[in-house]
Amino acid sequence: MNRRDLIALGAIALAGGCTPLPPGVRAPTEVWAIWSSESRQVRSSEGFSAIAETWIALDSVSFRPTVISMASPNRGSDQRPSAPLTSPRATRRLAVVTSFQGSRYHPDVIRGLTESSDAVALTAGSIASMLAAPLAQGMILDFQEMTAADLQILMDISRAIADSARARSALPIAMMIPAADSSGYPARILARVAELLLVKVFPEHGVTTPAGPIVSPDWFVRRLGQRAGEAGVNRIVAGIPADGVIWDNRGARRISYLAAGRLAREANTPITRDPASGNLHAVSSRDGWEVWLADSELIERLIAEGRRLGVTRFALFGLEGADPRLAEFVRGLRPPSDFASPYLKTPGAAPAISR
Repeated sequence: MNRRDLIALGAIALAGGCTPLPPGVRAPTEVWAIWSSESRQVRSSEGFSAIAETWIALDSVSFRPTVISMASPNRGSDQRPSAPLTSPRATRRLAVVTSFQGSRYHPDVIRGLTESSDAVALTAGSIASMLAAPLAQGMILDFQEMTAADLQILMDISRAIADSARARSALPIAMMIPAADSSGYPARILARVAELLLVKVFPEHGVTTPAGPIVSPDWFVRRLGQRAGEAGVNRIVAGIPADGVIWDNRGARRISYLAAGRLAREANTPITRDPASGNLHAVSSRDGWEVWLADSELIERLIAEGRRLGVTRFALFGLEGADPRLAEFVRGLRPPSDFASPYLKTPGAAPAISR
């Protein structure tokens, strides 16, 4: 190779080094922890960009917001108050505001609230007053099982609550939406209310379906890609399950990784990885049960698939029953240097959201 060729290669290398990478490639991976309202275990925040451990339910009778679950006052040694937002390890605490109560969602609560503008304003103000740090610094709206006919109602109550929270500098505001229902939860429209849309990209099979994989990578990519195409990858948080489901003669219910392992050992049946879906799977014909599980390896693969789509934010559900190895994987991810990122450019300032 002559001198001219070497100079040309050097110029190409320099040009490539100066070319900025796409935002989705440059951005670090954010992982949120969504703890269930029933969880009473010590909740580690290490490695997570955000942790949702406070649940505020809209009462199905009085419609009043009530804190039904919050961080335990007896935190472990790693459960210190949130670090300043400028800290590279800052963990933002979020509250989930939900219409879920008992064992189901109550969409009639949302419909009933919007019949009175005074009730909407009072509810929004009450919720905002509950979001006093360190209880929570941001919010996830969780009003599922609404219909396409309820879209304006959903927008009205969500906007009122979000605006009241922003007035108290509570950010980000995220909205939880299903992966497949684009008519009842159109991402492009709901993105006018919330900075982020938390898409529950599961279950492919769950407690209301026949037995099967919790979420397979191909199914995950199709559903997530559709939602990302509607709202943009920078507005999406991909929800991923971290536990499993057991189907037996009592029906179907969630099961933890460790409980499934004990059950399999007692039945002397192996837990194997399904080659088609990447999920862990076990069946006991003798005892009449079938288990499908997510584990650290599957979750790592799903996050990698989401990153390939350009999505950089992920939320883990069912952490109470997760594979213990998952904690090591989360800790190993590169944390955001500033969780504030696009929706907190100026602390205390509400972002520009188109109406």
